[in-house]
Amino acid sequence: MYKLAVLDIDGTLIDNKGNISKKTMQTIAEVEQSGGIVTICTGRNIRKALPVAKKANIKAPIGCIDGAVLVDPQTNNIIEGLEFSQYEIDLILSAAEGKEVFVEINTGYIYHKFAEKEKEYRYDIFNKRTLLGRVKSYIGGIRYIKNWQQLRKITSPVYQIVIAGKTDVIAEIKNTIQRGDCSRIDIREHLWDKYLFINRKGGNKASGVQRLCDYFGIAMSETITMGDDKNDIDMLEEAGLGIAMGNAHESIQKIADYVTASNEEDGVALALEKFFLKK
Repeated sequence: MYKLAVLDIDGTLIDNKGNISKKTMQTIAEVEQSGGIVTICTGRNIRKALPVAKKANIKAPIGCIDGAVLVDPQTNNIIEGLEFSQYEIDLILSAAEGKEVFVEINTGYIYHKFAEKEKEYRYDIFNKRTLLGRVKSYIGGIRYIKNWQQLRKITSPVYQIVIAGKTDVIAEIKNTIQRGDCSRIDIREHLWDKYLFINRKGGNKASGVQRLCDYFGIAMSETITMGDDKNDIDMLEEAGLGIAMGNAHESIQKIADYVTASNEEDGVALALEKFFLKK
């Protein structure tokens, strides 16, 4: 019997227009009324994840930034966060400084973005660099940094650093970081080509789901996870039942225990009905 369902957001809980269907919201409510728990573990930061959790009426703690942070959506308080030490931040930024790269520092609520040359902003795939795009980005919690010195002055807790550039440059940066004291650092380079996603160890969705299980006193074997992208693979593999969306790449569907319908076809609701409500 499953007790906990952990959902990815993009490509999973929401459709391609960013909406949550009425059927999905109703099914989540039915699962919770039956005694089950439904929550989220997403690559989004806190600022971007909370509105979705509130819209879905999710009251349980959620995992943000690939599970690096657990947040209570009812109080907006951080329950637990895996933040870098100042030494680790300096190690990572020093390895990247002076290289032709795009850097993004995630402090939980704000994305701080920087590239020394305009051409490197091509890796900033969520902003087309138009005036309107920059205004929308600012309102949405994105800050564009002017230089390395300003980037190093970011004092908020840092939960993730993303570095993007040419393959050989990225490989050099990774090797430089690994020559330092990086025993508490995870570097993932398999999520997107030419990108390094750098977190504290445990800053991945499988670990985030495990901490959610610990919080609720639920075994991982009693947990269902649902996702559609590469950063979901570890939580799909570790959960009692890993469910891939119908819109997920074939390689992700192959590692899943079950494949539901797509995010445009109420895939989350259908899976919850099948495995929690036994419809």
